[in-house]
Amino acid sequence: MSKHDPVPHAVIALYDHACPLCRTEMHRLKAHDRRGRLHLVDIAAPEFDAAQWGFELEALRNALHVRLPNGEWRIGVPGIAEAYRAVGLGWLTWPLRVPGAGRMAARAYRWIAPNRHRVSRWLGYREAGHEPAPRCDNEHCPTHF
Repeated sequence: MSKHDPVPHAVIALYDHACPLCRTEMHRLKAHDRRGRLHLVDIAAPEFDAAQWGFELEALRNALHVRLPNGEWRIGVPGIAEAYRAVGLGWLTWPLRVPGAGRMAARAYRWIAPNRHRVSRWLGYREAGHEPAPRCDNEHCPTHF
């Protein structure tokens, strides 16, 4: 198993763990991954090397890159759809098949992706390391990503 194939037959998502929205959404998807078909690779990790994946880091920062088991890449909205399919939630992507909706989603994504940290703040997501301590009652603490 190589760095390029960390999990055989898995869909590999190169995502920005430093982005609160990205981190939360990818971890939500991973929580549904009962068959281990989605492998997450953090492009913000100090040891990450974009060149080993054949991309410039800036390109990876501007859009989610998802590699299919056959080696093909899906970038942006199509990559998001593939990640959903990998964990069995592909049915949630049906709106993208409505005529014109996929193009509108892609247009919105092209603005959201490079502004993801700002969008995260607007939506109330917290930066990594700035999550408040969970409120626990009766020694039961909620789990959040």
